[in-house]
Amino acid sequence: MKQYQYGLNVNKLGEFISTPAEKKSDSGLYALIIDIPEYRLERVMLKKGKTFSFTAPDEFETTIYVEEGSVKVKDVTLKSRGTMAIPPRAKIEVLALAHAVAYFFSGPADDGGMYYKAQTTVDHRDKYWGEIETIVSKGGYSGKRMVVKKGKYASLEFHCKKLETYYIESGKLLLRLRAGRGEDRFFELLQGGATVTPPGLMHQRGGLEDTVIIEISTKDEDSDSYLVEDGAKTKMPRLETHLQESPQWGRRICFDIDGVICTQTNGNYD
Repeated sequence: MKQYQYGLNVNKLGEFISTPAEKKSDSGLYALIIDIPEYRLERVMLKKGKTFSFTAPDEFETTIYVEEGSVKVKDVTLKSRGTMAIPPRAKIEVLALAHAVAYFFSGPADDGGMYYKAQTTVDHRDKYWGEIETIVSKGGYSGKRMVVKKGKYASLEFHCKKLETYYIESGKLLLRLRAGRGEDRFFELLQGGATVTPPGLMHQRGGLEDTVIIEISTKDEDSDSYLVEDGAKTKMPRLETHLQESPQWGRRICFDIDGVICTQTNGNYD
């Protein structure tokens, strides 16, 4: 009998996981996390007193977000959790007033955008799994900062419209993806790891350590979140097992019931 493919190929879900390359310079580190037609996300780590030259894309505005330290942009000082939007094609110099980590969220500009004004993250919410706050929320793109506490987990959910990308700023995350005939695959994301979640792909996040996630996405709406399993009522599979294990090298190799490798790996496995 012919075997039909239902939705996304569950054995290719690992293609959504990546580790963006970091480029070193005298100023610090730079990483292009993702660059797709919908949005672009970049990260820079700057040493104190060093500068970073940035040019906003022709078709996108950019929101600068400071995760750590403080920077100066056009005589405007941004401290930790500070944000500032700049228009398309803008050219700026970012000066680190202290060791700093900054992100550049680029996406479609709203009409009448407010630029070069210091702001802060908004809509901070405490969750049963951690916390979440909004970095930017526009008609064409959004950015969030999430903290998933160790041993905690969100719901298994999916979106019909939203396309989203996670970047692990710190910690270790267990990511569960479900596709095909309702089959699960599990991935451990370490600091510096990234994942893209297209519309329709069911996903769940759990903390193997206290984990900070930086998210960029298309327009974010609560009405576009559909729960499959309520994390407040249903345990996340595999999380307790992963927490109890103590790997001595790199990442672990984990097998699903059907024998399929379900994590990207590195390290010594002798």
